[in-house]
Amino acid sequence: MENIYSEEPKAVKSVKARRETIDFLLSYSKSIQVVDYKTHKFEVTLN
Repeated sequence: MENIYSEEPKAVKSVKARRETIDFLLSYSKSIQVVDYKTHKFEVTLN
């Protein structure tokens, strides 16, 4: 175990997302609505 954590971390390469991917994720997150009903919570995706 000690050998795994004693190594230097490798360089992380930056990844760029396409504009279409960002727009899709933002639109999807805006369409989700959480509904509370008694003791339950429901996530609803609005179309």
